[in-house]
Amino acid sequence: MSIICGVTLNNHIAISCDTQSSYGSLAVSARHIKNATKLYRVNGNILGIVGWSAISNIIEHLIKTNKKLFKLNNRMEIFSTLLSLHKEMKKTYFLDTNENEDQPVESNQLDLIIINKNGLFSAASYREVNQYHTFWAIGSGKRIALGAMHALYDLNLSAKEIAEAGVKAASEFDDGCSLPLETELISINQ
Repeated sequence: MSIICGVTLNNHIAISCDTQSSYGSLAVSARHIKNATKLYRVNGNILGIVGWSAISNIIEHLIKTNKKLFKLNNRMEIFSTLLSLHKEMKKTYFLDTNENEDQPVESNQLDLIIINKNGLFSAASYREVNQYHTFWAIGSGKRIALGAMHALYDLNLSAKEIAEAGVKAASEFDDGCSLPLETELISINQ
């Protein structure tokens, strides 16, 4: 439960997220939890992670202890990194890969948006990696955020304004999301 939005526009990429933590029906705002961020910097990339807080803790620990694992410059590098992370997460962090009986491969329980100078990417639990020309969202509020960003994308707004509008819309209408929000902005290669 959460929302993370990424927008690429006019040589900039913005990533914006809410700061609510949810534990079943219990919602904890950033007012109460010091480590409310869902954005992590590593090797010139910004990762936005939704899902289990245990998975965020694992990724945060890996960034601090083994940041050389994070090669994220393009789709196939991200895919290869996810394979390496999956092995490490199972071996060192006791990752439970079970989700359901119909899954095609083991889940890494990871859902994230990655921004860097080369673009806007998403990766999901079965290591599906996509790159986006315009915008994308992940988390429980993604449908609401995608609608808001779609409505605004061709107007005269910045990448930051559009990403934040997506987070604000999801926070207004999805009970898994709430403000305040957090935003990072980078310039991209042409």
